[in-house]
Amino acid sequence: MIFEFDGKRPKIGEGVFIAPTAVVIGDVEIGDGASIWYGAVLRGDEGKITIGRGSNVQDNSVIHTTHEKPTVVRENVTIGHGALLEGCTIEDGAVVGMGSIVLHGAVIGECAMTAAGSVVTPGTSIPPRSLAAGSPAVVKKELSGAALTSVEESYLAYHELTDHYLNQKLDDPSAAIDHK
Repeated sequence: MIFEFDGKRPKIGEGVFIAPTAVVIGDVEIGDGASIWYGAVLRGDEGKITIGRGSNVQDNSVIHTTHEKPTVVRENVTIGHGALLEGCTIEDGAVVGMGSIVLHGAVIGECAMTAAGSVVTPGTSIPPRSLAAGSPAVVKKELSGAALTSVEESYLAYHELTDHYLNQKLDDPSAAIDHK
């Protein structure tokens, strides 16, 4: 569901999949080829949310802002299931692990990753190409080799899935009914 709020209507790029149970409200901009999955909520009611080209926001994630800080998700980012982002910046190619919380003023660097369930506290910067874990999240190691490649390519599976879903024509619920 897509809603205007206080005169601000979400801007949706080309080839974007937004699941029918996702909610996108207010000052939200979603780049080409991005995907917003089931139960995700993007609330641009206090400030701007930007979702970059090719990024995916997985099921039951919540993205919000603060009055002072927008939330910026750059290109080809993966936001894992059940993550919470508020007033933070996620740089190109990063992965926010399932159930992670990234709070206001935090920055997740390019191709960095938060482990599942991590809490990135306000103002924390996770350097590019590193793995952070824990509550509060701390850098555990620098990513290289196969681990770095896995992070860099994590968005690709969702690109394929997005295309597959767009081809299913889910905007017509009656098409899914088996009329016997």
